[in-house]
Amino acid sequence: MRYDNDDKALIMLSFDTCAARRVARMRSVAHPAELFRDYSHADAVIEYMEARGIRAIGYTSDEYPEYLRLLLSDPPVVLYCKGDAALLSDEERNVAVVGTRAVTRYGKDVTVQFVRAFADAGLRVVSGGARGVDALAHRTALEQGGVTVAVLGCGVDIAYPQENKALLDEIAEKGLVVSEYPPGTPPHQFRFPERNRLIAAFSAGVLVTEAGLKSGSLITANFAIEQGKELYVVPGSVFSKQSDGCNAKIKECQAAAVTLPEDIIGAVKRADADKLEVQLTMEQARIMEILSKEESMHFSELLEGSGLPTGELSALLSEMEIYGMVNKLSGNYYQVARRL
Repeated sequence: MRYDNDDKALIMLSFDTCAARRVARMRSVAHPAELFRDYSHADAVIEYMEARGIRAIGYTSDEYPEYLRLLLSDPPVVLYCKGDAALLSDEERNVAVVGTRAVTRYGKDVTVQFVRAFADAGLRVVSGGARGVDALAHRTALEQGGVTVAVLGCGVDIAYPQENKALLDEIAEKGLVVSEYPPGTPPHQFRFPERNRLIAAFSAGVLVTEAGLKSGSLITANFAIEQGKELYVVPGSVFSKQSDGCNAKIKECQAAAVTLPEDIIGAVKRADADKLEVQLTMEQARIMEILSKEESMHFSELLEGSGLPTGELSALLSEMEIYGMVNKLSGNYYQVARRL
């Protein structure tokens, strides 16, 4: 992959430990490259990444998920990826599964039951690659022939915890390992709460299968609420401290209590269908009608056929691409992504 100076500037910015400051600086200029003159450090990082199969997707890239820009006040400057980065393009098929590291037998059984059903239904499982529920969710998805995404609180070149190295390698091969932290970034404790906002953002909804009151997975749950995502929790025994966090979310009316995987699978699929129906405005319906006549069509042809101003058409196509209505091809061509 070739990186231009804007890409390199964003890579250098991603090493800045103050997220708010780096995003503010990034948005203050038309081109990030204006911030730097010396890219030697970025070149060294790129060489290191290429040797390890790591890709960097910067904020200004066409591949950067548009929903992150719209959803988060502090979107990552760069997403560092090992595996299939396209899995981030459509969060509506992703379900986050998180929970306690000290998982009980009950928590294990619940996590396996739900994740197996998700994989069979074609939903992708997002989690944090940690011990306990996270690792179990990733492993179960892979064993069931499903797809999973691990969002790390360190560089994607670092296996943390070390015991999950083989698992993370398999995820990178069959799914995606992603982080906002540059390669070589160590797994300091303060980074994990920050990355939890991405676990929620990359998903249509968040499921907490087992969590105590002090579980870090409740941070992810709170981010889901903040971002307007669906939050699901599995109720547990009132005598189990490991379920106190889940039970509290139910008691506080902050989450939907679920006892069957179908409760979530049906909701996610209905939400996806409803979202597409709502987004199909008169202008978008016209674009879909024009596109359906050809295998693919150039932007200029769509411009002529729709009669829309250039800026309005461009904005509509971007929105339709986000919601899975159209695919943008090379050379500024578009095609129907799914029949409605």
